[in-house]
Amino acid sequence: MQTMPPIVAATDFSSEAGRAALRAALIARQQDAELHLLHVTAPLALYPGQEVGPADGAVISAVLGEQAEATARVLRERYDIRVTVAQRIGRAHSQIAVYAAEVGAGLVVVGARGQSTLLRLLLGSTAWRLLRVCQLPVLIVRGEPIAPYGRVLAAVDFFPHSRVVVAWARRLAADGHLRVLHAPEPLDESGLRSKGLDGAAIKQHREEMRAIAENLMANLRADLPREVESHIEPGYPPTRILESASDWSADLIVLGRQGRGGLEDFLLGSVSKDVAQEADCDVLLVGERNQ
Repeated sequence: MQTMPPIVAATDFSSEAGRAALRAALIARQQDAELHLLHVTAPLALYPGQEVGPADGAVISAVLGEQAEATARVLRERYDIRVTVAQRIGRAHSQIAVYAAEVGAGLVVVGARGQSTLLRLLLGSTAWRLLRVCQLPVLIVRGEPIAPYGRVLAAVDFFPHSRVVVAWARRLAADGHLRVLHAPEPLDESGLRSKGLDGAAIKQHREEMRAIAENLMANLRADLPREVESHIEPGYPPTRILESASDWSADLIVLGRQGRGGLEDFLLGSVSKDVAQEADCDVLLVGERNQ
């Protein structure tokens, strides 16, 4: 097995970050990768009204560093992996992205905060902002990391990043329990009728689109084991992906981070964004170049 580049897990010592660190450690052991445990301290100037001097800042930094080292020791002993501890000062999302690029990371792991509607919408400010500035694969952790991922759902749209989505899903599915799903949007029948197509023509168009999707799916899974499931389920893509993940009890959803509209589409409400916001399981977002 080819060794995976370093994994960066961001921690602020919250319970959500703790789950992210444990998941990152499980993946590091599975992939024989080094884990970098990164803690970012916000500049003291961001806390107006507090009288904190340089000496106090040094004490705070030292205490947090000791806490990070203690976490690293536990991870090393429990998972028998290589763990490096790092600290940075600045805004968390930008420092995580910069550090991950500096160490040549292959994956960034963060926790998703909160269960309320508002907090789920925001994904936790750090995680959401990180997705906007980091081009590496980003894993958003929600579930309890008890074991390697047992069931992984790869959601594909047949854009170039789909092969990367499937490759990551296959890499992280510990026992090979992988399902590939394509959820095409239903035809706009009213729009087709306005263009002069009758019922028979619309039916033929639907059958043609289905045949194209089946051919693309066959090409995509050509190198996959025969036991890998593949499904084509028309519907509103985020809803179908989330329903399939729930029905199958998936531990992880892997999908491309950009849709047809590229970055702008992602920021304004793409399938990736909707799934990442609403999923009950972990979500990994990858791009075309994230091999």
